[in-house]
Amino acid sequence: MSDKEDISDFINTLRKDFDELGKELCKYIIEVIDEVIKESPERKKNWKIVRKKKRKLITEFGEVEFERRYYKSKFNKEYEHLADKKLGIDKYQRIDTGLEAKIVDLSIDKSYAKVGEEVVNNLTITGQTVMNKIRKLGKIENDKLSNPKAKRKIDYLYIEADEDHVSLQNGKNAVPRLVYVHEGIIKENGRNKLKNSYSFSGMYNKSEDLWLEIMDYIEDNYDFDSIKQIYIAGDGALWIKEGLKWLPKSKQILDRYHLNKYVLKATGHAQKLRFDLWQGINNLDKVQIKEIFSELISQAEKESKKKAIRQSRSYIYNNWAGIVNYYKDENAIGCSAEGHVSHILSDRLSSRPMGWSEVGVDQMARLRSFKFNGGTEYELKEIILEKARKEQKEEKIVEIESKVVKNNLKKKFAEPSNNIPSINKGVRTRLFKAVKSLL
Repeated sequence: MSDKEDISDFINTLRKDFDELGKELCKYIIEVIDEVIKESPERKKNWKIVRKKKRKLITEFGEVEFERRYYKSKFNKEYEHLADKKLGIDKYQRIDTGLEAKIVDLSIDKSYAKVGEEVVNNLTITGQTVMNKIRKLGKIENDKLSNPKAKRKIDYLYIEADEDHVSLQNGKNAVPRLVYVHEGIIKENGRNKLKNSYSFSGMYNKSEDLWLEIMDYIEDNYDFDSIKQIYIAGDGALWIKEGLKWLPKSKQILDRYHLNKYVLKATGHAQKLRFDLWQGINNLDKVQIKEIFSELISQAEKESKKKAIRQSRSYIYNNWAGIVNYYKDENAIGCSAEGHVSHILSDRLSSRPMGWSEVGVDQMARLRSFKFNGGTEYELKEIILEKARKEQKEEKIVEIESKVVKNNLKKKFAEPSNNIPSINKGVRTRLFKAVKSLL
């Protein structure tokens, strides 16, 4: 480090050096494996060399260019790059699987274009390519991270639900739904936190499909017989109330946020009556509530305002059970669904002006829930690899005998500094010594 450099300059320089070294090592390893395959007796028996071909693969280090041999089967018209096959590099793959997982992981929080600019140093990947990697991943099931070991015994289980409204490219709206299951509120570092919360999200044409997923999750993770009561909290939408039909021991809790919104809507022109309306609600006095609404309508001058008051009245009457349950059941708690929708869905899907497709909304909603549930880049990589393995045909490729591999690798690695420019500079730095020790 010179006098003009600080630690950030040093780290930046080191990162560039390691990226360059990483690219060279990747090229070197692939070409060594290709040489090992070339010398394999099994290969000589079944495949003949056609020619060497160049290829590029984008990795976290940058773009790696390498050469490997192209083979033709001695028994049929099959052609294959055996080194690619051995290393799990697909025919038309341009981006390494590990980098694909990183791209998807970053896309959960950032725009496709921004991810393309940031994911690899000094290399831009188009937003279209980033989107294609997410499409390739497909739909992540909401239960992907549900891994019950023993069923938990609890008295009360809480379910909160809400939805987001996302603008589509065709000018319409998509409505992804969010439901999360938890065991109540606990204090952590002085702040409220939901205990053992697990989220479900996505586009659902049928509400029953979502509630069946939730029912399966509860049955897999909890001793249902021990549960005394399940509380389903939300804004009173029909799709949320449908959960009451599917889940035994369940009762509705009306979200106070939405209740307050309708109270404000009804009393905007007569704020003095707002206190009286809340008093009627808090006392569960339907007679007082009815009288207040009549007074509000009589004071409204415009028909549009009267319509808004009637809508508020209908909302309160239609969700009266949820209001009563909130006040009368001492184990009921408030609903934080609005905040969770903002954090899990809106921050990525609707808070900024974007045009989504329905498929994109469904995938991103599921990915956001996946991350909320603790999903990591490592797990995304495992999902991508699992999907790739299923899609690959069961083709027999050359078997490389362990002795042949060992002997050939020894020969190929005997003088690595001749083939890796980064450590063939003659300067015995710490980086040089570290890499030489690995080789």
